[in-house]
Amino acid sequence: MSQSYFRSDTVAALSSAVGGAIAIVRISGPGAFQALQQLSQSAKNEKREPAKLVRTQLYQRNGKALDDAMSVSFYAPNSFTGEDLVELHIHGGAFIAQRVLEDLGTFGVRQALPGEFSFRAVRNGKMSLFQAQAISDLIQAKNDPALGIAVEKLLGNHSEFLNTLALDLRQLASLGELGIDFSDQDIEEVSIPALRLRASKIQTLLQKLEDSFERGTKIQEGFKAVFVGLPNAGKSTLFNAFLGEDRSIVSEVAGTTRDVVREHLTLRGKKTSITLRLEDTAGLRQTHDKIEKFGIDRTIQAAGQADLVFFLVDPASEPEAAFHQWDDLVKNTRPDLAKNTLGIITKADLCSEEEIRAFIDQSRAFGIQQWLVTSAKSGDGVSEAVEFIVSFCESRTPHTPGEILLTRLDHLAAVRKAKSEISQALVETETELFASDIRQALHSLSPLIGETSTDDLLEKIFSDFCIGK
Repeated sequence: MSQSYFRSDTVAALSSAVGGAIAIVRISGPGAFQALQQLSQSAKNEKREPAKLVRTQLYQRNGKALDDAMSVSFYAPNSFTGEDLVELHIHGGAFIAQRVLEDLGTFGVRQALPGEFSFRAVRNGKMSLFQAQAISDLIQAKNDPALGIAVEKLLGNHSEFLNTLALDLRQLASLGELGIDFSDQDIEEVSIPALRLRASKIQTLLQKLEDSFERGTKIQEGFKAVFVGLPNAGKSTLFNAFLGEDRSIVSEVAGTTRDVVREHLTLRGKKTSITLRLEDTAGLRQTHDKIEKFGIDRTIQAAGQADLVFFLVDPASEPEAAFHQWDDLVKNTRPDLAKNTLGIITKADLCSEEEIRAFIDQSRAFGIQQWLVTSAKSGDGVSEAVEFIVSFCESRTPHTPGEILLTRLDHLAAVRKAKSEISQALVETETELFASDIRQALHSLSPLIGETSTDDLLEKIFSDFCIGK
């Protein structure tokens, strides 16, 4: 029999990593308790106390003992999936888990498809699709803000905003349908001007959602941060210091980095953490070496696309050349590059405090307002630089608890499609076409607000209006 998410049979899967002290096998569906009875050789139809861990001896098909485990039973609809559900807490060996799943297969319990438990939770109304996708975001969270946003989504803290958006859009759809039936009557509430006014307010909410995507992805995926500077300015050394490993080649020979070296890194400050998509680049200088020049061209391209640029300078070695290269970099990227740039003085152990102050004063003319003083060799200033970078990035992605931020491309696509359809509705002169566009917008936005059926619209119409009085 073919597998399908839409079947209502009993499924099982390992719901924890193999190799720990404990492994969890989850069983969900109408045959979950029967499967438990067969595995434990307990009395038929034995009633177990819900949501309570119970010591359970598990046996193989041949009657031999398999494991001294724990089990917990959840009765529909009070379970994660909304179905009868059993969790087996077994010892964490891979062989034990494999044997449990094999024996479950002989009892007619099939292997769950990827994400099938969450799918059943959505299908049975235990959570929205929006919340289910938050589980994936939660698992993949790389820093504190990303974790917080995912938890807020999972707990439904954004429900008020989404419910308001859904209610307004469904009410507009019902008014559009009503306007079709009463197009020959002069009813202000279902006139095109009145419908357009409501649609404009919804468009404002959708624009707010779309605008949140840039902040949301920077929090979840990380800031694209690029190291730039002259050859031997200390870029690769600081890059490795941030990573805590030798990822980039460090050499006294100039021009050893000839391509972009990329790594993800989560920096932890005292109060929070942020993720950087770090890129170490080729040093900026005039060169006749074709390969090195390709690397420098990629440096310029990377800096132009970066959310954050680290401009590294060794004040003891050619500071004037560094500023000349900075000027060329701005000309070849974007005029406002300094707004997204943090200056970092490297090799501070080789300079006096007076030299560093004089250099920083000189740098003001180039628009770089903030300088961090470090020595990757001695470690001085590196932890302070990390703390400042975390605070700097946090200030660029403000997030109020409860504020919804889009972090997924499919959600962004849904919002943009709904916006496009409402924009089309706003220029319609016929109620039928307006209503059709709004129905399409409702369907497009279903990943965030759920599907809306024709029955839902009819129920809304009849509950809000006395038709046929």
